[in-house]
Amino acid sequence: MDSETYAYLEIPAFKVQQPLGDFFIIKISAEDLLSISFSEPMEYKDEFGNVKGSQRPKDEKRLKEIARYIDSVEMAFPNSIIIAANYTQNGVVTNDDSERWYVIEDKDCGIHRLIIPKKAKLAAVIDGQHRLTAFEYVTNSERYSQLQLIVSVYFDLPNSYQAFLFATINSNQKRVDRSLALEQFGYNVGEEPEIAWTPEKLAVFLSRKLNIDKENNSPFYKHIRIAPMKGENLFVDGVGNSWVVSTSTIVDGILLLLSANPKRDRIDMQQKSVFSGRKREMISKTKDFSPLRIFFLAGKDQVIYDTVLNYFKAVDTRLWQKANQKSYIFRTVGIQASFDILKIILKTENKKDPDKIDFNKYFGSINIDFSDKFFQASGIGRSRIKNALALSLGLNSVNKIKKTDIPFYTDLLANNNTKGQIEKWPWEEAAEVVVINALEKAQWNYQSKTVNLYLNSDYAITNVIKSYDRLLTVLNEIAEREFVENLPIDNEFSPQQQADFDSEDLVNSLLEDYDDNLKRLGWR
Repeated sequence: MDSETYAYLEIPAFKVQQPLGDFFIIKISAEDLLSISFSEPMEYKDEFGNVKGSQRPKDEKRLKEIARYIDSVEMAFPNSIIIAANYTQNGVVTNDDSERWYVIEDKDCGIHRLIIPKKAKLAAVIDGQHRLTAFEYVTNSERYSQLQLIVSVYFDLPNSYQAFLFATINSNQKRVDRSLALEQFGYNVGEEPEIAWTPEKLAVFLSRKLNIDKENNSPFYKHIRIAPMKGENLFVDGVGNSWVVSTSTIVDGILLLLSANPKRDRIDMQQKSVFSGRKREMISKTKDFSPLRIFFLAGKDQVIYDTVLNYFKAVDTRLWQKANQKSYIFRTVGIQASFDILKIILKTENKKDPDKIDFNKYFGSINIDFSDKFFQASGIGRSRIKNALALSLGLNSVNKIKKTDIPFYTDLLANNNTKGQIEKWPWEEAAEVVVINALEKAQWNYQSKTVNLYLNSDYAITNVIKSYDRLLTVLNEIAEREFVENLPIDNEFSPQQQADFDSEDLVNSLLEDYDDNLKRLGWR
């Protein structure tokens, strides 16, 4: 090949042999990789269902978030980007020798040299599209031109195999357990100055403290499941053998009190190194009305810990010690609902000394059987436990509850079981769950007066809501869609069920939990 006619790259490569096919491992700058590669969203080519491409559509918001991470001092991409070489953007493998990539083997040392003509973009990105494309949004130009990426290169891999490989990678790789990820994320908190801790790191630290604080009679002592191997070594007298909840449940509960968007806070704080300027005050100008945030920003971690500790001591005395082993109150949904109630109480009290609140006064007359079949171990169970507690504690009124649920709560508050009530239909519960999940994942943007709704499970597609009416419309649409999709096929029964379903009542009742958010947006 005439190197003077066509510029080219020459890169050392290691050959890897696996069942699907051989591939090569290289390191290359983001700038060079972008200059020789392309990616395309999967789409239908014709009416017969044939497709091209292997990627999901690009999400500009996500790209900008990744770019901020790339600009941070702790940026790391240890996983490889996967590409298919010699594949044109028209959907075929090129046979033009002047532009094809090829490999020269050095038999003496087992190292190969990958020769890449720069005449045309002939590398289709199979996996890692957003990581790579995000470099186009970075502000630090050195990251773009000098930072090296690990790349796995397949040769002459047809489009159908690219899509297969992409699907295999993203479906066969199990998600990392959140508790393990959080434990690993916060493993070195003791080595960092406390003022540099992000909300996540503080939440991990406090969850650990709640788990081992025997001296202060923590009700969570030996009840928080830790993810790392040999976690039982944490307790010299052995682990607890009664109820347990995950680390992530406690961390998420604490974060609920500190931040409306922990990921945003972490990335903003990571713009500076731990030991050269990172401080909590870096996020002090971000609008966030979480009830204990001012104490986090001020470094008053003991106040936060004592508030959580005192509250759950009251929960333990008034609820846990009276509950039977089948109760949902100390299951994951019960702990989540209890944190929801703590958030409501803190906003109601609005005190400068939240650690001095007498939480026992709220729990004086509760007598609810949380093992009742009305409660369940799911998102809807969390909502029902929270509603039952809020009604009993006088923190909510019955007219804000979904009309079809009022008879259930009436029985529960009268210390009766709900067996006499008609069972809720599964399609009704499915509609409720989908709205609950959408609202729990929502991002409330007070500066721009918008709400980001993630309406799919992998958080890849964002629906930006700019008005209250639009929010109601979208939530009603997903509720009705889920309701219909779960209805049985019955020409006589199903139409009546659909006619009786009141999606507006469902949505309005669930939005009551977000009344404060809506007011801050100016939508109520």
